[in-house]
Amino acid sequence: MLVLAARLAEAERKKEALPDLLSHADRLARNVGCYTAAAVQDARSGGTGWGVVAQAAGVSVETARAKWSDPKVKRLLARRDQQWSAPPEPAVGKWAAAKGDDETPPGRDGGRAEQARQKLAAALSHLQRQSSMTLQDAAQEAALSPSSVSRVLAGARLPAWPTVHMLATIFGGQAGELRFLWERAQGVSFPVRRSVTGAASQLQAALRGLYLAAGSPELRRLCKGGGPALTPEVVQEVFGGGLIPDWPTLEDLVVRLGGEASAIRPLWEDMHYAFLASRDVFPAGGLPRSGLPGTEGSARPGTAGS
Repeated sequence: MLVLAARLAEAERKKEALPDLLSHADRLARNVGCYTAAAVQDARSGGTGWGVVAQAAGVSVETARAKWSDPKVKRLLARRDQQWSAPPEPAVGKWAAAKGDDETPPGRDGGRAEQARQKLAAALSHLQRQSSMTLQDAAQEAALSPSSVSRVLAGARLPAWPTVHMLATIFGGQAGELRFLWERAQGVSFPVRRSVTGAASQLQAALRGLYLAAGSPELRRLCKGGGPALTPEVVQEVFGGGLIPDWPTLEDLVVRLGGEASAIRPLWEDMHYAFLASRDVFPAGGLPRSGLPGTEGSARPGTAGS
């Protein structure tokens, strides 16, 4: 819903034609309806009676039962998930607006959004292999068909964020590390100004997502032939949350992970801007996370293999 609302707001800002505006509004409204059905299903699963549901929705008990029966809700959400896997619509992020560089995918099946979708699929596939969980077991736990899970892991479809979150969790991963890749695949970036620690955490999660998409390569091999500042020890600190590198080092790392430096740059600049608002000069060699405002003690040790 956040993505669709952002698209509607962007269409309104651009003063698009009425049919386009109504199309955006209709898709958002349909997703709100899906949210309502899912909220009722969650409440019912928690033991809420139909009487309470009917009172909250302002309908009769008979209407509530008929409208939000378990089979009907499952069919509704399944259709919604299939529709959501369609290629994302254009959206210009704040980095594109600032630099005059439209990052929208140029075609239906190509471009940067498609690359991000494939990287998201690669990261989820890597988590699945690490977990040793079969597709059948994962599908059963996620209440999805094995073919649906297979298409997601193959990059053939882009699921809604709740599905990505659920699969990452089932596979024992951290869903937040995949959020950047999912948003990138959607072609949407949100102009949110974060705190220093918030921006740094978002940047670290995006980097770990790229690391997963690259198959968690061995750090010495990853750094081989790189710049003098890119060492296994530095990368270990970066992935572990102990260091925010300077841009040349970070760019080197992103490229070696198969990512796009231009996609990561806005996240680094968010953190850099927030830091400059409280400090004078970004230190050469990178910024220790322990030096961020509001950070107490040292950062947790890295978890990436060396």
